Amino acid sequence: MCGRYAATANPEELVEEFEISFVADEMAQVCAPRFNIAPTDPVPGVVERAADATVTRKLVPLRWGLVPSWAKAPGSTMINARVETVTEKPAYRKAAAARRCLLPAAGYYEWRPEVPVGAAKAVKQPYFLHPASGLFVMAGLYEFWKGPAGWLSSTTIITTQATDELGWVHDRMPMIVPREHWDEWLDPGATDAAAAVALLRAPTSLGHRRVSRAVNTVGTDGPQLIEPLPD
Repeated sequence: MCGRYAATANPEELVEEFEISFVADEMAQVCAPRFNIAPTDPVPGVVERAADATVTRKLVPLRWGLVPSWAKAPGSTMINARVETVTEKPAYRKAAAARRCLLPAAGYYEWRPEVPVGAAKAVKQPYFLHPASGLFVMAGLYEFWKGPAGWLSSTTIITTQATDELGWVHDRMPMIVPREHWDEWLDPGATDAAAAVALLRAPTSLGHRRVSRAVNTVGTDGPQLIEPLPD
């Protein structure tokens, strides 16, 4: 699974990278560098929406933790969708067919039980996993939910079984959308969910490093969270 991540690109960088035509007003705040994004936080998402036969690529805020349109109230558990069942489960299958997004990140965190030197028992040691350079573009789905306060847009990250390279850290990992498939993945007119999901890949050649357990505390933030611990 992916339960925390970092996103540090500003709106201008994302507009250029993804050839975005529309930027929601809230994005200046949502795209502020953040190193400890947690479930229910707003995150930057790249989506395509069709209106009057025109498709527009947008940069919008999405609440992390998908809320199906039929939900009675927002929850905080649907932060990840397993690729093995994403086209079948009622919470995700409609979004997989028509509401797919890109979730740009700098990297993500996973935890591994380890016994520190001199300690008597194991602790959950966080690792930061990241590409060698550039953005880590995670595959996401998004949904709309209407509540008493109005409309809520939310998202989930699609995950897969971890590669042998990183399975020792955690058995699941986010899926990525290769650059050459961004257009196909975002296309709201491409409604074959299975074909869309077939475009996704497990990330390879990710760097990894042990980082401070300060990231365990929601609300703690700053670039120090992704700095490697001394050996």
